[in-house]
Parts: sequence; C-alpha cells; structure tokens
Amino acid sequence: MASVGSAVVPATTVWHQFRRYLRLYGAVARYCLARDLEYRTNMVFNLFREGFYAGLQVMFVNLIYLNVKSVGDWSSDQMLVLMGSYTIVTNLTYCLFWETMTGLSSLVNTGELDLVLTKPVNGQFLVSVRRIAFMNLAPVTFGFVIVSYGISRLGVQPGLADILGYLVLCGCGVALCYAMWFSSVLLVFWTGRMQNIAAVFEPVVSMARVPTDVLRGPIRLAFTFVIPLAFAGTVPARALLGVGETWHLPFAIVAAIGAVFASNRLWNRALREYSSASS
Repeated sequence: MASVGSAVVPATTVWHQFRRYLRLYGAVARYCLARDLEYRTNMVFNLFREGFYAGLQVMFVNLIYLNVKSVGDWSSDQMLVLMGSYTIVTNLTYCLFWETMTGLSSLVNTGELDLVLTKPVNGQFLVSVRRIAFMNLAPVTFGFVIVSYGISRLGVQPGLADILGYLVLCGCGVALCYAMWFSSVLLVFWTGRMQNIAAVFEPVVSMARVPTDVLRGPIRLAFTFVIPLAFAGTVPARALLGVGETWHLPFAIVAAIGAVFASNRLWNRALREYSSASS
C-alpha cells in the first residue's frame, strides 16, 4: 500500500522478506551443523570440558561465600542464577557470532568482502550469519543447568510471565552484545590490519559477571545505559528471581533494536571507507 508523498512498504512484502531471510538463516544453520557434526569427537570432548567448567563455576561461587554472607544484596544461590544467566547470554553470542567477528578482519584485508557484497541480501546480515559455532551451545546448556540449580536451592517458583520475560531479556542481551561487538570490529575498516580486534570484546563483557547492583554512581549508569553489560547477566537474573524493575523489559527491547540499528548505520558508514580503499 502506498500513500501520496511517501512510500509505505506493504505488510505482505515485509513478511515475504522476513521469510526469505529466515529460510536463508536456516540453510546456513543446517550447513554449519553438518560441518560441526563431522567432528563428533571434538563435540563430545567439548561437552565434558564445559560440564567441568560449569562445576568449577559453582565451586567458585560457593568458595566466595564461605567468608561472606552476601555480595551487595546477592546471596550465593542468587549469584548462581546470575552466573548461569551470564553464561547463557555470552555463550549464545559466541555460538552465533564468534566466527563472524574473528573473521571480519580477514574478509576486509583479503578483499573477500567484495564477494559477500555482491549477493542480493543485506550485507550486514550475510556477514553476521556466515558461520555458526554449534560447539558453543554446550556452555549455554550448562548455563541453564546452573540457573535451574540456583532457583531450586532458593525454593523460588517463577511464573510463566517471569520465565518468558527472562528469555526475552536474555535475547535482548544477546542482541546488545552483538551490536557492541560488531560495532567494535568495524574499526578494521579504518585501521587496516587488526587481526585480534575481536578479542577485545571478551574481557569487556566478562565484567557482566559482577552484579551491577554493587556498583555506584556513574559506573553503574554506564553499565546500564552506555555499555549495557547489565543486560548480559544482572537484569535477566533479577527478572527471573522476581525482583526486577518493571522498566527493564521495555527498555531492553527498545535498546536492543536501537543498538542493532545503530550498528547497521555504522556498517554502512564503514563500507564507504572500504570502497574508497579498494578503488
């Protein structure tokens, strides 16, 4: 449907494009899964390794609370929910985007990005979904196990609304992590050969393990609104525990959409630098 003086995209066209991209993503996912299943031994080893690491996380939390009753307002069992939530959000981000982020520098410097940009799909979408590391799903699974363990020890029974809100917040956390990470690796368009630029994200996001409640002043505000690491752990955990703020969910949805949109604008700006460099 169109109106005078403006162009309005019909809903049927939007739905058609959505299904097209969904089918494309499904094809990529099937290919990546088949690739990873060729190395079943590695997947089994990775499963045991991540299970061992999850056990270490639980032991680490219990060791901290041997000498203190709480960290801020967080008990040991609540901290397990936070640690599990952090594990889910960050490792789901790694599963979906790790190979994309670490490979973007090579695409730019070798000129292989030219081939990607010739495809009849959105360039950022294709770059972002080219590789899915299904091996990183193991820690996501154990993250849910840690969360369930913490909830069971607390004796809390989240309602359906709490669980759905938690899952949406985790999804928003993944989107925010993606947008921040993708925007940071785009620096390669201006700086040239920076093979390890993607590795900067991991130590930054690791700060999400710390409850933002224990922070004060500008640092707490920065980790909530500027570099929203709170949505990679603290905010989803509080929602599941039933002590979250009512504004967290709508803010997270708006922030996630806004951050992804901003990363797309930065991508388009970066492509102009790439074109001038290859001309």
